[in-house]
Amino acid sequence: MRIIKSNPVLTILNSYLVDSPQPSTISYLWNFGSLLGLALITQIISGILLAMHYAGTAELAFNLVEHIMRDVQDGWLLRYIHSNMASFFFIAVYSHIARGLYYSSYRTPRIGVWVIGTIIFFLMMAINRERPKWIKMYVNVNYKKNNVLNLAFIKKRIRASHRIGPHNIDFLSLLICGMLGDWWADKISSQSMLSIRFHIEQGINNEAYIMHLRDLFLNLGYCSNTMPKLIKKYHKLDINKNICMSYKYNYRLTLFTFSSLNWIYDSFYINKEGIKVKILPVWIEDYITPLGLAHWIMQDGSRQNKQGINIATNSFTYEECIQLSQILIKKFNLKITVIKTGRENQWRISIWKESMERLSEIVKPYVIEEMKYKFVDYI
Repeated sequence: MRIIKSNPVLTILNSYLVDSPQPSTISYLWNFGSLLGLALITQIISGILLAMHYAGTAELAFNLVEHIMRDVQDGWLLRYIHSNMASFFFIAVYSHIARGLYYSSYRTPRIGVWVIGTIIFFLMMAINRERPKWIKMYVNVNYKKNNVLNLAFIKKRIRASHRIGPHNIDFLSLLICGMLGDWWADKISSQSMLSIRFHIEQGINNEAYIMHLRDLFLNLGYCSNTMPKLIKKYHKLDINKNICMSYKYNYRLTLFTFSSLNWIYDSFYINKEGIKVKILPVWIEDYITPLGLAHWIMQDGSRQNKQGINIATNSFTYEECIQLSQILIKKFNLKITVIKTGRENQWRISIWKESMERLSEIVKPYVIEEMKYKFVDYI
């Protein structure tokens, strides 16, 4: 005897899938039940994947849908599968019911199946009731207001402790490589937990670059659409031991505060004898991408006459500069040395002239027009 007829478990499957008696007039109309099962499985899988990036609240719903469409890998496909499969599910349900009514499937001996199906139908309709009007109004208003991607979890009105991401690799690479240069962060105390605020500063001669950063972070949703602030910076000078003061103007861009970025702050800073000191995170290699490298050079790189590019790494020790140079050599196949700056215990990374063509190919897609002078004859 075949195993599908002798095995207790397979016998049940056989009775439903193989030997189940069917009417002689069976047609493709009997497929709607199995199609509903397939649609339900698809809805569950796509729904779980979408739920990883979605929050069903009035404040977050619209903007997180935009985030799924723009930032999540194949998020647009998942959303369209989920939404269109929902429409197909209802079409299949009503077709299934119509087929049952037409062929009198509610009669003996299928009364029990019909009753169970009716209960499932009413439960489904109860769960999928119409959304409250206030949610619709919120979505309509936000659709008109949002000309750029402005994720709800990073808007000013959202508390920093609720801004939890997800943060995509482009943003993290840009931010972390910026921290290798002159960008800095502060801890902001709150009632619930500490949050982090990042600052970006550039001289007034680099106005085009900081405006580019403002637009970039604005489109990603990490800052407001206000102009960067003009800051007056004072410096002490020691000329023939007579201390005097000088000043210059910089543009400063401040990002929104986040509690979900504490790990970056904690990895970059240590407290040394009561002073906050910047260090090199152990995981830095994962976030040095072509995008991050391009912005690192645009903010802290300087072109040497008929030579390569030097990157200011004054905040780091010699050992940390060596580690950074080894990462750049490994990831981008560049020729690099660590050289002195002329000041005690300060070092910088020097990219050789022989590697400029290779470097230019790597960063070219991300370098703005006003910063191409650092790559003369190569970009």
